Amino acid sequence: MPAPQPRNGLGIAAMVLGIVGTVLSLAVFFFWLSWLPALLAVVFGAIGLGYVRKGLATNRAMALAGVILGISGLLVSVGAGVIVVTRVQAANEERRAEENAARARADAATQAANERAAKERQRIEAERKRIEAEREKAAADERARRLSFGQSYTYGDGLKVTMAAPEPYVPRDTVSGTPKNATIIQVRITVVNTGSEDVSLYGSGMPIVKDAKGNLVFSLIDGSGRMKILNGSLAPGEEATGLSAYALPNSAADRFSVEFDYGSGWQRKDVLWSGSPS
Repeated sequence: MPAPQPRNGLGIAAMVLGIVGTVLSLAVFFFWLSWLPALLAVVFGAIGLGYVRKGLATNRAMALAGVILGISGLLVSVGAGVIVVTRVQAANEERRAEENAARARADAATQAANERAAKERQRIEAERKRIEAEREKAAADERARRLSFGQSYTYGDGLKVTMAAPEPYVPRDTVSGTPKNATIIQVRITVVNTGSEDVSLYGSGMPIVKDAKGNLVFSLIDGSGRMKILNGSLAPGEEATGLSAYALPNSAADRFSVEFDYGSGWQRKDVLWSGSPS
């Protein structure tokens, strides 16, 4: 009987698959495909070696080469896979770290913006309260400067001004053209410097008097020497009195006002007394 043909196909297949698996395992983009041919090379090579031991095949070298190349391909594929997984994990960790850092920066920027906004709100609220306090202070000062006859007001520099209750005034013959149907009154304003520095009475010599209708009432000119005008300056503790007379029309004499101005520039303030002439 003729001798049977050797079964060398698995050994050849093992070597070819081992070569393919090894080549694919060394490729950059195809290493992940190398595990299957490398595994088949190991399986086919082991079967081929079994055939060789049984005398059914003669290509032991090819089968052994297939096994070795297959194992090498598997090891390289696994190693490359581990490297890739490690790199991917490292890249993911780096990406997450960057995202966390970016989130932290965004949170810090948001917190800083919120803090700036809170400080700005506090500044605006403080400014609003300051303005409101100044308005209330100005309104309180305005009310404090609206007085009845006989009351006093003290300016910030210490000048205290007081208007006495109006008294009837009898003009002498030196007054010409005394208005008829009028109530003639005397206005006495006393100023005292309660501060520590000299004060100037410039511009405060004559008060402004208005009748009940708001019309100006001019001072009577009395040459008897009884009239006194506030002028000059006052030293600390010094006192001065201004005296003037006015003829209020009987038709508008039920209530009148006396205004005293003092100060310079935008700090100039008036004190207003009002009431009945009697």
